[in-house]
Amino acid sequence: MGYMKKRKKKTIKRHKKVRKQVKRRKGTVKKHRRRIKKHRRAAKAVRAYIGKGILEQLFESQAKVKLMKFFLRNASDNFQLKDILKMLRVNSSALRQEMKKLERIDLIKKKKVQGRRVFYLNLNFDFIKELKDLVLKSTISSKGELMEDIRKTGNIKLLALAGIFKGNNDTEADLLVVGDKVNQRKFSTFLKDLEAEVGKELKCVLMSSKEFNYRYDMYDRFVRDLISENSDVLINKLNLW
Repeated sequence: MGYMKKRKKKTIKRHKKVRKQVKRRKGTVKKHRRRIKKHRRAAKAVRAYIGKGILEQLFESQAKVKLMKFFLRNASDNFQLKDILKMLRVNSSALRQEMKKLERIDLIKKKKVQGRRVFYLNLNFDFIKELKDLVLKSTISSKGELMEDIRKTGNIKLLALAGIFKGNNDTEADLLVVGDKVNQRKFSTFLKDLEAEVGKELKCVLMSSKEFNYRYDMYDRFVRDLISENSDVLINKLNLW
């Protein structure tokens, strides 16, 4: 009897040992499979970019162009992803996808600041100067669409583009809008959409035709400068010239 008990105990121990070994092997196999899947995903991402030059990778979507304008116009700042999403008004998944692509080519980098992940422009990117010159010259896609959109906000009498639209960041305003019965909610939406396209908050001046005429007749320097030859007047229903 004693011999049988000892043998039974040895058999149980052996079975437990075997089960542990099997369990360990299963865990190793699962880890190995996860590792293989990870490498396959990475390889797939790399293959997608083989054969594409930097320029092709840069200008392949509207969301990516918006991102480039945003970072190039705010070159010295860091941004959290939620702030970028809020500013650019782009589909969240599309923007995240384009952010990853720009990270892969090293135009955008990320780091942690006070425990928060932020993104910033890589000023050492190979073509940073050429890219800035090219992208920032293109402020809006269509002046015609801009005029059409702003007319939906009210009775617009005057629209003048200055400042950032003319390559000058030192002016007191980027946009002068003169109009009556302007719907503030629609105008706010219009301005946010325009800022998303330009990639930066705009200094916008909105006034009624009565206020504008008074200031213009009084030779108000601020108003006169905004409609000078350095600005781009798209709508002029006030017969100023």
